[in-house]
Amino acid sequence: MSSLKQLKESFVSDLTGGSIEEIYFVTSVALTSYLSYKFIRDSIAQLPLVYDYVINVLTILTAITIYNNNPSFLHYSIFIPSLLVYLLNHYTTGQQKRDHHKEKKATDALLTRKQFLTAYRSHMLIITNLAILAVDFKIFPRRFAKVETWGTSMMDLGVGSFVFSMGLVYSRQLIKSQSSYKFSFKAYLRIIKQSTIKALPLLVLGFARFVSVKKLEYQEHVTEYGIHWNFFITLGLLPVLLGVLDPILNILPRVVVAFALIALNEFILQKTNALEIILSSENRLVNFVTMNKEGIYSFLGYFTIFIFGQSFGSFVLTEYPTRNNLISISKAKAPRKGSNLLTVSTTQGLIIATVFYQVLFSIVDNSNNFTSISRRLANASYVLWVVSYNATFLLAYNLIDKFLPEPSNLTSELLESVNNNGLLAFLLGNLLTGLINMSINTLEVSNTVAFLILIGYSAVWISTVIVLNRKQIYIKL
Repeated sequence: MSSLKQLKESFVSDLTGGSIEEIYFVTSVALTSYLSYKFIRDSIAQLPLVYDYVINVLTILTAITIYNNNPSFLHYSIFIPSLLVYLLNHYTTGQQKRDHHKEKKATDALLTRKQFLTAYRSHMLIITNLAILAVDFKIFPRRFAKVETWGTSMMDLGVGSFVFSMGLVYSRQLIKSQSSYKFSFKAYLRIIKQSTIKALPLLVLGFARFVSVKKLEYQEHVTEYGIHWNFFITLGLLPVLLGVLDPILNILPRVVVAFALIALNEFILQKTNALEIILSSENRLVNFVTMNKEGIYSFLGYFTIFIFGQSFGSFVLTEYPTRNNLISISKAKAPRKGSNLLTVSTTQGLIIATVFYQVLFSIVDNSNNFTSISRRLANASYVLWVVSYNATFLLAYNLIDKFLPEPSNLTSELLESVNNNGLLAFLLGNLLTGLINMSINTLEVSNTVAFLILIGYSAVWISTVIVLNRKQIYIKL
């Protein structure tokens, strides 16, 4: 008779995922929620925090559980009432009030807080945190859980999007410190040292997770990252490799480096026996490398996604266009006249990126010359899927903000809090997930009870980051 640990492991093993179209449709509930929030907030200045939770968290939870088979109804249920409130308000108030809401202060600052970025990152974290616990309950459809090897699922997309978002944020510091590059071995060693120190907290968390999983006999999916490896270790090593490659990244545009890494990835899979080694179940215990072959190999793909994320920062994070910002990081403000095609505004850059990466992904995904999408391998098609998805959603969030701007003092407190304490929110989600799994048999819980547990779980970590945000305590990614 199988143990509970084995039953839980089999519950998340050998899955094949679902369609990309459905993943877009279900996760776009977050976009509809954001649009709805803007509609309501435009009409009601003092919006209760509970509504903030309902529209930005509960709608997403409902989309991936109760209404996973009928997301259309959820989209309409969120959008139509808020649109009616918005239209009623605008037909019953004067032009003066509407103009006040659309005011936007001019600024000379290169880097400013952008509401659409806060919403994008916060919703990504909310979906991720909800999914890591929901996946252990039967209320969460198996097609949304991580696939075994080949295929697509919402959770497969989630880990890649997490890394992409992390890269996007990291580019802020690059823009701030941008200057003419001159190689110095002493400075190079200092950069590697600083990158390693920055990585230590996540690496310690990765080690702690490994120890706790083994000591507490917590269920684990070995083919996901390996025996010792986990997602925290992947996240922790990203800035280390970033430091090691610093001279190259200062000479070549990041997007060029990213495409070179994609080509290297696919070359290794097709021209060596790496694919056979990774997918074989017979060599698992040969040595440390084979024990963690998935984590070690997929790190190349995740690092590529991280670099792609950084390449977006040059035109997404900046308040005004800088020289050639579509492909390179610069602090120099572009002249209004005579700008070339590589100098773009945030919206222009996102439109170009969305069209380019969607077309490129479609070509690669339908080509017999590339390996199929695999989060386990983090191969070229997987990397381009993640990048094209995030480009599209960034553009959608940006357009919502562009057509429905609002004063900075009317932003969502919940989204601001999650964004300001992203690392803590993710850690709390993981800790609470482990605690709940060790406390109850998630496989025997009814859908109603599971949904209530997920509400309580989300309320705990959401409340924590809100309290910390009010106290101006920030633990960011």
